Amino acid sequence: MLQYRNREWLYNKYINEKLSTRQIAKLCNANQCTIWKWLHKYNILVRSSSESIHLAKANHCDLSQEAIEWINGELLGDGCLKLVSQYSARFTYGSKYPEYIRYVKYTLKSFGIEEIGKIEEYYDKRFGCYSYNCCSRSYVELLKIYKQWYPEGKKIIPKNLKLTPLTLRQHYIGDGYLNKIGNSSIQLCTYGFTKLDVKNLLNKIIKLGIKAKVTTRNAIRIPSYSVKDFLNYIGDCPVECYKYKWRTMKYASLPV
Repeated sequence: MLQYRNREWLYNKYINEKLSTRQIAKLCNANQCTIWKWLHKYNILVRSSSESIHLAKANHCDLSQEAIEWINGELLGDGCLKLVSQYSARFTYGSKYPEYIRYVKYTLKSFGIEEIGKIEEYYDKRFGCYSYNCCSRSYVELLKIYKQWYPEGKKIIPKNLKLTPLTLRQHYIGDGYLNKIGNSSIQLCTYGFTKLDVKNLLNKIIKLGIKAKVTTRNAIRIPSYSVKDFLNYIGDCPVECYKYKWRTMKYASLPV
């Protein structure tokens, strides 16, 4: 059976992957008019000429599963996706550590996401220190992730978010801390999300076999007796500047 006659395949290529009719025709060794015919046959909404022109000129990247997991982890913390147009979005991140911003830049580059401009340095009066910011080019493929995290323009935690070691590691690096008062415990700062979002995230963490609870300030606390399980699950820190978050005191053997 010719691929373009399969509605699911054609829908995925045209709608999800944003391929043009010309690109699909080339994949199938078919005529472009033939692809148009089958789009109409299956009642697949055809793009407007303005959208087609934009997509033809837009930046594209082939996001791997690793890339999606990494981006999701950053979005759980301080990472942001910003809508550039109705067709594309860009990724931005700020940190007080230039080492981490360079890590973000080169990790994105390994995913095929290029930086726009240069890393910006500015003085943050709130914290009395210099901060650094990087911003990616806009990509069509980032729009799908944007719609999951910002369905109405405000960041949420998607209900279908899948937690992986990489996703949770990036979340901890960006928006978690190690409390060494008494027996070491970990807190994931989820203050900006709704209580329902945080509860759903908590349930996903517990299903991983990690003990945790929501604090009165709407953060997630991992008690001392489960810190080792958490750190073993997420693996080693990829950058020197945040390794202090892995340097715990002696793990407690009993709940506190």
